[in-house]
Amino acid sequence: MSLAKYLNRSVGKASAGVASRICTLKPMEAEHCAIHLASGKNVVGRSKETGIRDTRCSKKQVQLQVDLKLGRIQLKVLGLNPCGINGVMAMQDTECELQHGDLLEIVYGRHPYEVVFNPAPENQSQCQEGSKEEQETVPVGAATEEEKWDAVASGKLVIYSSAGLTASAKIAGYDMDGTIIKTKSGNVFPKNTDDWQIIYPEVPEKLQRLHKDGFKICFFTNQGGIARGKIKLQDFKVKVKNIVTKLGVPVQVFIAIGNGYYRKPLPGMWEHLKNEMNDNVAINLDRCFFVGDAAGRPETGKGVTKQRKDHSLADRLFATNIGVSFYTPEVHFLNKRVEQWNKPDFEPSSVDNQIPQFEPDDLQLSADKCEMIIMVGLPGSGKSHFCAEVLGGKGYKIANADTLGSTPACLNACQRALSAGKSCVVDNTNLDVASRKKFVELAVAKNVPCRCFVMNVTAAQAKHNIAYRELLDTGHSSINDMVFNMMKKKYQVPTLDEGFTTIHKVNFKPQFSNDNDEKLYKMYLLEK
Repeated sequence: MSLAKYLNRSVGKASAGVASRICTLKPMEAEHCAIHLASGKNVVGRSKETGIRDTRCSKKQVQLQVDLKLGRIQLKVLGLNPCGINGVMAMQDTECELQHGDLLEIVYGRHPYEVVFNPAPENQSQCQEGSKEEQETVPVGAATEEEKWDAVASGKLVIYSSAGLTASAKIAGYDMDGTIIKTKSGNVFPKNTDDWQIIYPEVPEKLQRLHKDGFKICFFTNQGGIARGKIKLQDFKVKVKNIVTKLGVPVQVFIAIGNGYYRKPLPGMWEHLKNEMNDNVAINLDRCFFVGDAAGRPETGKGVTKQRKDHSLADRLFATNIGVSFYTPEVHFLNKRVEQWNKPDFEPSSVDNQIPQFEPDDLQLSADKCEMIIMVGLPGSGKSHFCAEVLGGKGYKIANADTLGSTPACLNACQRALSAGKSCVVDNTNLDVASRKKFVELAVAKNVPCRCFVMNVTAAQAKHNIAYRELLDTGHSSINDMVFNMMKKKYQVPTLDEGFTTIHKVNFKPQFSNDNDEKLYKMYLLEK
């Protein structure tokens, strides 16, 4: 059931009304008093009557239209700050229906009340119309009696399941560092496995409330330091158990060790939860969310109010990849306003296979007329694929320094091809004028035209392509960020002054072996 359907549940014929029925908002916190609602319109917010003094709560925060006969409430959010309905954030002007037993947070994350009709409708499900898909059913599994540790993929993913854990269709997902905990030392990275504390006082209460409402609490954390030997796995296991104990709520913790498919923003941890670690209870994505601090927010403020920019987008993109709502810790736990964030430089789902291969699109290729083509493009831009699939099929001799072992060997291969009257293509990065010059001079010496083909791929997409082919284990050599950035800095735009006959752009047209490969490519694969 979608969030829109959930927040706009249609109501059909109700069971017979009860004349003496009353409606109460029962407080879930000791400092609050019960709020008795009259039949018809009620406005609830910050007031002496409710006892709510929180300035985040408007004096007119929510409007509640109570129907005692049908045993339902039509809610409309009036305040600037959102309220919460069974753990789902409802923004200003949202309208939805509340029923007996629903949890209403007057301000999202604050002032929780249970909707109570007395007497309760005999069969609340009779008030629902539509298909079973639209019904609010939340399957759950049996609670685990003992804690346990699991490991998969040769230890690349480690999972902790605390005692009392219950499978559920509703998942409340969280990053751990910077979201559930922070360092005691104030350092960005912990000094040791004891250097931690709960990030906000509101965290344990929030998680306990969600657990009570049927959510399964799961942490998804990247811990590359374990793979690099900076942190001992056994010490980190102790840390995880201590954190869960401090929170006082059952938690399942997924720990991605090193790089690969299990590391956020890739969906490996979530897929393992869905397929192997939820007791065969199907997960309803519309009732799930993920909270994390790696949200792509820029640096803001100055002096004491200065906020550092987020180290990455991994958490926000992880939520996008798995298809759930995303919140930052400040929004989720402290009810702050949604922050500005910087979108990634490359949108993988926007790749268009229908664009023409070349610009201009009437470019002619023929090996019958001897020529040299010099490719230009960053690693991951698709040069080698293009050469093999397009130029190789046209009869061009492909000369590649990586394959032949050196640039001189590549130059000799081109010389032999041109001497034999055979067209050739230089399949190297050829990023600067100097690297292209010796090949252009060879073409001039052989009196053959020399065209330049520039891969029309941004640096961000090239990095995405590198990550994609590494996940598929295609045999390409790995290229780290430092090397890639050095090559990017080296790039010089080709010009006709270098001796080229013409210069053309080649658009990237990905090809996929199957639907799963295409689905993977169109996910966010990079953290930044």
